Formats: sequence, structure tokens, C-alpha cells
Amino acid sequence: MKKYILPLFIITAVLFSACNEDLLDIPQKGVISIDSFYITDEDAESALVNLYANFITNVGGNDGIYVPYNIIFNYCADNVLAAGEFYGDNDQFASINEFRFDSQSSVVYQLYRRLYFVIYHANLVIDNFEYGESAIKDRCISEARVIRAWCHMTAALAWGTPPLVDHLLAPEDKPTNFEGTHEELLKWCAKEASEAVPYLDERKSTTDKDGAVKVTKGFAWTVEGKALLNAGDYAGAKTALKKVISSGKYALVPGEEFGNLFHLSGDGNEEKVFELNLINNASIGDWGGKIQRSTWMEMNLWGWRSSRLAASPTMQADQGWGGLAIEEGFAHRFAENDGDSYRRKATIITYEEFITELEWPSDDGDINNLTKEEKLADPRRGIVNPDGLYGQCGYLQRKHIVIKEDRSTNWYRFNNFIITRYADVLLMYAEACAKTNDNDGLQYLQMVQERAGSAYVSSTLTLEDVKRERDYELWMEGSRWVDMKRWGEFEKAKTAGKRIPSLKDAFINDDEPLHRGYVTYSEPNAGKQVGFQAGKHEWFPYPYNVISINPNLEQNPGW
Repeated sequence: MKKYILPLFIITAVLFSACNEDLLDIPQKGVISIDSFYITDEDAESALVNLYANFITNVGGNDGIYVPYNIIFNYCADNVLAAGEFYGDNDQFASINEFRFDSQSSVVYQLYRRLYFVIYHANLVIDNFEYGESAIKDRCISEARVIRAWCHMTAALAWGTPPLVDHLLAPEDKPTNFEGTHEELLKWCAKEASEAVPYLDERKSTTDKDGAVKVTKGFAWTVEGKALLNAGDYAGAKTALKKVISSGKYALVPGEEFGNLFHLSGDGNEEKVFELNLINNASIGDWGGKIQRSTWMEMNLWGWRSSRLAASPTMQADQGWGGLAIEEGFAHRFAENDGDSYRRKATIITYEEFITELEWPSDDGDINNLTKEEKLADPRRGIVNPDGLYGQCGYLQRKHIVIKEDRSTNWYRFNNFIITRYADVLLMYAEACAKTNDNDGLQYLQMVQERAGSAYVSSTLTLEDVKRERDYELWMEGSRWVDMKRWGEFEKAKTAGKRIPSLKDAFINDDEPLHRGYVTYSEPNAGKQVGFQAGKHEWFPYPYNVISINPNLEQNPGW
């Protein structure tokens, strides 16, 4: 045996010497090291492109059948109902709408983590380049600062005083809640956006589509103004928002084009201050690429419930699941205020209009092929299921129905994801004016009303008129819940989930000769705790998945 010991020792020694770490440090092909990347102007622009890609994936992108940002900032509002095929369908959204969620809500967790993903990628740009080295680097840093400010503002509007992450964190770091007040965090966001302005490009004109899909001076002023408005600094908000107006780079689209704002044909138009750009890049695949950057199955979720209709109106691009509905009281107020305005009929329609003013397959390609009376008697359209459309009232939403032009494939829609449009700027400015007794805001309030074709146009500037106008103009655009909190108006939300409507058709249920919609009500949450609770629901809970690994983060009250 001894004769084998020395050769074995030699082999072992050779093997151990061959494991020198320096010998294993082989450069990976096709990869640039961090140390050699953040150097040139081209590197700065590449890092910025990476930030935009992460912005659209994490904020405008989906988590399966829904977009967390859209659910969090829309479904708590008192002008929206979560609907579906039946009670319990799409319950992760209904629980938000009816205030039945808790800290383990997947929707709450997904938005929280996604906002901080974007902040991380913004910090990669901000921390790795310095002002003063070139105009390109200055611009890239500044665009990243505005995006970071927007993300922090959005997080603050959802959680109150979430962590301020203004630098790259080490793996062991466990950030705390913002140490100041909610208002102070918003003012930090405003200051960040304001300081970035000198280095940013300005949109060239109202026809500059590229200027609508990147961070510009106009968007930075908008972020500053929105942050200050929600912080209660109305004079500061006025100053920032008036700069957007005075720039002359934005305008309202004509009333007859209002509906186009939410479709592919409206991408980059004169009303868009900033939206996330979707490009059909052939080099990017569907799975892991385009689908994740799009809202994907949201087009099904928000579409009319196809399985309970005789057919689907031809404008709807795919099968709908009926997961979005209008709160009944809001619908009646909107219709009374606007009448048959461009805006109202592009946002919500009555059941009779649904039957008679949309094209159905039985029209054989000609919407005028049948008379109104023939359409009302046509069994090939309308609701056919006797249980009706759960969660729906006598009005159906039209604003967010995905039409065929919006789809590039059978899987997802391809229109841009709106962050801010000019009508919101005008109404925020009008509100700041109303809060400071400045009548300058009246003309901009009237602009929005007149463009809408509304039956009601204000003769004086009042906060109540601004509130109503924001409610109608910005339905399902992520504004109402934030507005409710700013104004302290939660009364309607206290009854959320207690009485659920279902839209039915007497043509089917009662053998009437013509289609006629009517509403019945149910109480599927009877005996359960639902509705807004003061002292709790003003802020979302920090997600359990985050709190459980970060003891430095203090949970919000009531959770």
C-alpha cells in the first residue's frame, strides 16, 4: 500500500494548487463589469434605458391578470366596483374594493416591491454618474431623479411615510420609515423634481410624440405640483403647475377624440404629459418581454363579461371577464352633469346604449343595418344569462374596453401606459387656485368642461366644482382614491361591499318583447367586516413579506 501513498499525495497537492482563485477568475464573455461600465455618455444613456424598461415593467406591467398600480389606486375609490362572474371571482381585487384586504394582500405587496425596484434602477444612474461631466450625463441623472421622485411620491400616497431610499443600499441594509412627516416626504419629492428641471429637455411642441414618452421639464413640474398639492402647499403647487400650462407644449384633444386618449391612436398626442412607451420590437419575445411590459390580461379583466352575453360587441378585442364596474350613484351623477357629452359616452354608457349604439355581430358589419326598435328586439345581443352581470349597474364602463387596434397579437394590448395627462394638470391647478382664492383657475376648469361637451360649465371657481370635475374627467385613472384622501371624503367608502348590484335583462328574465336593463341587489358580505375604517384604511399596510424580514419598518396604524 505504501507505494501508492506518495503518488496520491502528489496528485492531491496538484489538485489543491490548481484551485487558486486567481486562476478561476475568468472574464465572462459578452458581459461588461460594473467597474468598467458607468463611465461614458453612452453608458449613462444605456443605464437610463434600463431604468425606463424597469419602469414600464414594474409600474405599467402586469402580475398575471392585473396591474398592481391600477388596482391599488383605482379599486379603493368610491366610484368603482369590483365585479366579475360571481362573488369571489377575482377576489384579490374585490377585497381591495370592499376593504377586506390585509397585510398579506398580493396586490399590496406587488406594488410596494415594484416601486422600490424602479427606485433601485434609478439609483444606479444617480449614484454612478456625477453632474458636471457632460450635458448628456446631467440629463440622464436628472431624468432618473424625477422618476425616483415620482416613485417615492406614489409610495407616500399609498403608505404615508415609507422608506426614503435616495442611494444604493447594501445587501444588509434594512431601511426605516421616513423620519419626517408625510408632507415632508412629499416636499422632498417636489424638491427633487424641481432641482432636475434645468438639465431636462423640454417637449418641442404639442405634436412632439417623443416628448410625451420621456421625462421632460413638463413632467418634472407636474410631479412637483402634484407632490406640493398633496402636501398642502397650494401656492407652491400653483407655481409649478402654471409652468406646465405656460409652456404651450400641451393641449386638450378635441371632445370628439376624448375616447382615443385611452387607445393606440391617442399615444403621444398633445394631451399626454408623460406615458410609458410600448414599442413592438421584433427582437423582444412575448414571454419574459412584451407580455410583462404590457397590461396583458387586464384587457380581459376589464372587458364586458362575454360568457353572459349573446355575443360581444365587435369593438371589444377579446373575451371579457367583467371585472370592472361603475358605482351606481356616481354613474347617475355623471350622467346628470354631462348629459350626452363626448366624455360621458366615451366613459360610461347606459344598457340601452350598449344594445343600440354599439355594433354587434348581428349588424352584419353595418351599425345602421337595423333600426333602434329592431335592435331592442334582437335576441342576438345583450345579456342572456338570467343571473345577469354581477357587480354591474344600469351603466357599463366603456373607457377601458380594449379595441382591436390596441392589440398587436391575440395576447395583449399595445397602447401606451398613461402616467399623467394635461387635463389632470389643469384640474390640479384649478384646485390649487380654489384653495388660495385665485380666480385664474376658472378658465382652466372651464376648458376641461367645455372640451368634454358637458351640460354643466362652471360660472365661478369653487372647490366643489373642481372636485366633481376631477371625479368625472379622471375616472379609473388612478386619481380618485388620492383625491378622497386629500379631501378627507370617505363617507361613501364606509359602505363599500355591503350592497352589490347585478344588471339583468327583462327580455330574458321576464319575456318582455324588448331589451330592458334592471338592477337587483345582494349582500354576499353580510356578517363580514367590510367598508372603509377610519384610523386604518387611510394608508395601506406594509406587506407582511417586507415587515417580517425588516424589523426597522414600523407598521401603519390599524394593521
